[in-house]
Amino acid sequence: MSGVVRNKYFYYLFLLNASINLINFVPGIMLDDRFDGGMMSILLSIPIGAGLLYLFAKLIAKFPGEGLPEILYSALPGWLAAPMLIVAAAVWYFSSVITLISFTDITDRYINPDIATYLILGGFIVVVGLAARLDSESILYALEMVLYMAVPLIVYMSWRALSSPFFSYDSVRQIITYTWNPPNYQTMSAATYVFTGYINMVVFNRVFHKFRMRHIILIIMMSIATLAVSMLGPIGFLGTIGAGEHEYPAFAAMDSLRIRYFIIERMIYVFYFVYMTLSLLNSIVHWHVSKELIIGVFGFKGSPSPKGDKKRRRAEWWIIGVFSLIVLVISGAINQYMLKDMAIVFVDSRFAGEFVLIGTLIYAAVKRKRRKKA
Repeated sequence: MSGVVRNKYFYYLFLLNASINLINFVPGIMLDDRFDGGMMSILLSIPIGAGLLYLFAKLIAKFPGEGLPEILYSALPGWLAAPMLIVAAAVWYFSSVITLISFTDITDRYINPDIATYLILGGFIVVVGLAARLDSESILYALEMVLYMAVPLIVYMSWRALSSPFFSYDSVRQIITYTWNPPNYQTMSAATYVFTGYINMVVFNRVFHKFRMRHIILIIMMSIATLAVSMLGPIGFLGTIGAGEHEYPAFAAMDSLRIRYFIIERMIYVFYFVYMTLSLLNSIVHWHVSKELIIGVFGFKGSPSPKGDKKRRRAEWWIIGVFSLIVLVISGAINQYMLKDMAIVFVDSRFAGEFVLIGTLIYAAVKRKRRKKA
């Protein structure tokens, strides 16, 4: 990681996570509470999520060129830093597990039900596992290229959906009347996930040596648009009742659209291709971050340290192998309902964990400042 990347890549990490928000577990969780505080939870999630992102960006900028392992080992004893890194890696990794299993199910339901599930999942794992071993800069450059291709298609598909004569704005207006119902923690934690791409900086900050976050208003506007489409888009197509009866509301809505004057007749094929690419890239980023956090446990003073690139590569292969095995085992052991329960546990624990992360960075920054003054 010898190079230095520009600040724009921070926005790409945010944008990747926000884009995935349209099709992952978040819309389903929010739609479950569409009559019971879902709208108010979304409204409150915007200042909370933006505030956490802003605080994190200001704090991580105080540690140029350092990842979370370096920061924790410089501020905390090894017996505390190591388990914190492992827990952080596990939480972030399980986000990708949910994404991979969900998209395998989506492929089976909407694209080709004749292919064995393990073949689909196995193909995804091979791509994600091999790419996750790339260095951080290469992954960021790949992220930039994919987003340049995907974002215009997402904007086009969103415009086609919202301008469709089959989109019911009456249903949207009806659900807005429930805005003042009291919010709940579960929906709020799910809605704040749109901001959570900044967590990837716990590793990618190593290639940012002069990171400064600006234009937070653009992030807030993008988040509002993403949350609105995620919540209200399926309601406009599927109705206030029907939106909650689909496992993947965004795909069910897109399956009702057609593309005129184009060689691909069904919009869902374009939608699937775009989000398959983004889902795999998102999983690559998550595996890379989790891998680096676990490697960090063994690479610093106070813990056993693998010496040389050969041992590091061997450790990476073991970690990727374990990651792959866990996905395969979980995929065969759970059903759709259990997967959704896992997603709920993840968003709830992740939301609480973000406050712990911010608090830890504040402590580390204060301790380092005092050390410099001493």
